[in-house]
Amino acid sequence: MTRKDERKVYGWGGWKMPILHLNDPEYCEYGCPVCTRARKGIPWAVAVQKAELALTLGGCPWGRARRRKYEVGPDQPITKLAH
Repeated sequence: MTRKDERKVYGWGGWKMPILHLNDPEYCEYGCPVCTRARKGIPWAVAVQKAELALTLGGCPWGRARRRKYEVGPDQPITKLAH
């Protein structure tokens, strides 16, 4: 797992998505303004994330990349270290 001081920085507080890097699981984990807030339990973000997961059948490309890397969905916290 990436150390806190090695995290990527995403523009506009995460609202500027890395469109050219759809396989970037770190965006979902540390940069996405919806997913990071939803995992903290903020009600509006949880509602938006649930709608997104239902409409996209599993999440955005970054959420799916996070699922592949960390083996947890975009709505779940990481409970184990990735290999």
